[in-house]
Amino acid sequence: MNLCRWIGIVAGLCALIVAAPALAHPKLVKAQPAKGAILRKAPTKIQLWFHEELDTKGSNFTVLNQKKEQVDKGDGKVNLDDRTMMEGSVHPLPPGVYTVKWKAIADDDKGVTQGAFTFRIRE
Repeated sequence: MNLCRWIGIVAGLCALIVAAPALAHPKLVKAQPAKGAILRKAPTKIQLWFHEELDTKGSNFTVLNQKKEQVDKGDGKVNLDDRTMMEGSVHPLPPGVYTVKWKAIADDDKGVTQGAFTFRIRE
């Protein structure tokens, strides 16, 4: 392999390594309550942590009951002291299964990720 071709390959690999973080979208790394959790006591708030800082205007979440009715207080937003976290409060929740639907927008490249998970409150 000649030197020019080798330099081109190395330069291309370096460009991919440097660009990779910029192409990433927010990934949910932790939630409270956790995905699939079975709780004895209803939470009063929901917290979601992501691997990168989030856009404060477009990132949000909602909590739905089994009838698809919104049970959060509509205040789910990015925490300005820790922009990798969204948090919001919920109304008093009776036993049942609840779905947290979230949308996270990366602050740096505006990449969007959406997801959902459930948790359950026992009787």
